[in-house]
Amino acid sequence: MADENGETRRQRNERFEFISPELQVPDGITHVWDWFWQLSGRRHSGPEALTFADVGEWSRLLGIEVLPEEVQMLMAMDDQYLRAVREDQRAARERAQQQ
Repeated sequence: MADENGETRRQRNERFEFISPELQVPDGITHVWDWFWQLSGRRHSGPEALTFADVGEWSRLLGIEVLPEEVQMLMAMDDQYLRAVREDQRAARERAQQQ
């Protein structure tokens, strides 16, 4: 996800010659990965958590059958995503204070 300057974390890492790990999504769950990014792109404002209501309404409106295990995966992915966003935000504030 791009920051306020349009730069992603991976791009920033490359600029500072820091190697980002390659992500490998197992074949059997690529659909959950895709679903997560569809849902994540619909956040109302800022890095707010996805809710069960968000997932349920999305699933209902699009006619997608989501298994309970897949909902758990989506929520776990969202938890990790929010941790990473908060780390990036904290790092950005620290960089701004150093300038």
